[in-house]
Amino acid sequence: MYNNALAFAQRNHVNNYDLIKRIPGLKTEFEWLKEVPSQALQQSIIDLGKAFKNKWNGHNGGPVFHKKGRRDSYRIPTGCEIDYARYKVKLAKLGWVKFYKDKPIEQSTIHSYTISKSSTGRYYISLLYEAPNRTPLNNGRAVGIDVGIKEFAVCSDGTVFENQKHYQRQLRKLRVLQRTMARRYDKSKDILDANGRKIGTTGEQSKNWYKAKAAVARCHEKIRNQRNDHLNKVSSQIASKYSVVCIEDLNVKGMVKNRNLAKSISDCGWTAFKTKLRYKCDSVIEVDRFFASSQTCSVCGYKNVRIKNLSVRSWTCPGCGTNHDRDRNAATNILREGLSRYPISASLEALR
Repeated sequence: MYNNALAFAQRNHVNNYDLIKRIPGLKTEFEWLKEVPSQALQQSIIDLGKAFKNKWNGHNGGPVFHKKGRRDSYRIPTGCEIDYARYKVKLAKLGWVKFYKDKPIEQSTIHSYTISKSSTGRYYISLLYEAPNRTPLNNGRAVGIDVGIKEFAVCSDGTVFENQKHYQRQLRKLRVLQRTMARRYDKSKDILDANGRKIGTTGEQSKNWYKAKAAVARCHEKIRNQRNDHLNKVSSQIASKYSVVCIEDLNVKGMVKNRNLAKSISDCGWTAFKTKLRYKCDSVIEVDRFFASSQTCSVCGYKNVRIKNLSVRSWTCPGCGTNHDRDRNAATNILREGLSRYPISASLEALR
């Protein structure tokens, strides 16, 4: 439906209303469209309209044709019935479908739900519902966090969260699966010349290639789930103790241009971690990325330019003689810099 509407819109200057009016006629031409909820078809047109709007606002280059197998999903803009006693959910046109046991959501109104299919063949349902207002922790405590590669996060209170390195741990297995996938193709589909020599292939893959591709996808999904679980646990632990969190505004997009550190930086998931902190904590303060948190002594304020070298993990301040751990000193400076810009005064307990 999205591709059909996009092709029609490129040939004719029409709006969303005109595209939605075409749906009944398309159902007559394509009988299988009647098996799909009509609201899902309308939502695909609405998504196309948003893509055109983003183009006109200069946010992207405009809508492109979708390919099957990439981010397959559809959205229904109404609520759905959930039976937690039997762990079933009632979906439009599908009826009651079992789902994996999970904790019940809060008593609230469901506005819409989205069904998506992952690259590993698993189906997920995402609910958009109006939850009751979360009670702020409001304990007046604040903490500074310095994220890194050697240690995932070091807090100003001395708490250290280990970098799990999920991608690095699965790298050897992933390489084996990718090499297996590269070797598997259907030799019977080779293109031969008059002398029987191979001059190309038809581009079609064998069933074993698709099996190997699914194995690679499952490995990537496992890495993604492990990383997401770790980020949720760390962010929840911090949010349960502190109302205010101070963290650096890192330019992750620019940092991954370093080929030597790109994989390690991407494996940490700093951007996702900051996103989770924003909706779990009462307040998140971002310190300017150019603030010299690692080079500045948290006791006397002396700035040591030699600490730019990442291999220096501890140093002694020439000004006051204090011995600093690089990461904890940076976290303390981030906390102090963040609180200096925070409009509401935090408790002195945060600086202990």
